[in-house]
Amino acid sequence: MKTKLLISFLCFATYGLHAQNSLTVSTPFIFSSVKVKDNWTPPTSPVYKEFLSGSTLGYGLQATYSFHPSLILQNKNLTMDVGLGYFNQRFNIQRPFNYNSFIYIIYYTKHYTYNNVDLSLGLTYKTSFDNKYFIRANISYHSLHTFRQVYTPTYTSPNRGFDGYSQINHKSIDFGTKINCTVELDRITNEKFSIGIGLLAPLYIRWRNDAIFDDNPNTFYNPLFSLGFNLSVTYCLSKPIKK
Repeated sequence: MKTKLLISFLCFATYGLHAQNSLTVSTPFIFSSVKVKDNWTPPTSPVYKEFLSGSTLGYGLQATYSFHPSLILQNKNLTMDVGLGYFNQRFNIQRPFNYNSFIYIIYYTKHYTYNNVDLSLGLTYKTSFDNKYFIRANISYHSLHTFRQVYTPTYTSPNRGFDGYSQINHKSIDFGTKINCTVELDRITNEKFSIGIGLLAPLYIRWRNDAIFDDNPNTFYNPLFSLGFNLSVTYCLSKPIKK
């Protein structure tokens, strides 16, 4: 449904398109701290903690098409963005999970990862302040859909080397959403290309809970704190970049 709505919006928005379109390839990196609930350890256990703390690293590769639909945007410095990419969300948390094993003991993760398709829709404001540099401010909505999940167990004993193997699932899951705000400094390298680096501040992140941890998969959770940066290369598809 989200994909259909995105395509429909793109078809409408490109009506009355001005020749200001460009293609950007970017690599976002987002660092977060997070707490997750332990649903496995009995509350009577001396090592029981209701919540387990850890960190996450999200990174990916995004291709974004930017254009200026005159019917929607009156300001010539504003562009609309539609993107498609890959995003890897890794969680560095040791927590009990349902490892696929014939030995009925509690296994803990060393880390676990969700591989996602990343669909995005955004708005960018661009202003020049030098003949070689310009500032680009962007806000974007991202929909993450995971197609591969990797759970790597930690070693609980030096004599059980087999539990070091990762469990890989291939479930199709609507994993989460993000709203990112990016402020980027770009340098014009020639009349068609520019390169940029910027600060990425997630305004909102929501991840779906995973049944493998005995969570309710119809519920969501959020990070405690998130911050990142972005690297990009932009190619102007129409007229040259103004210096």
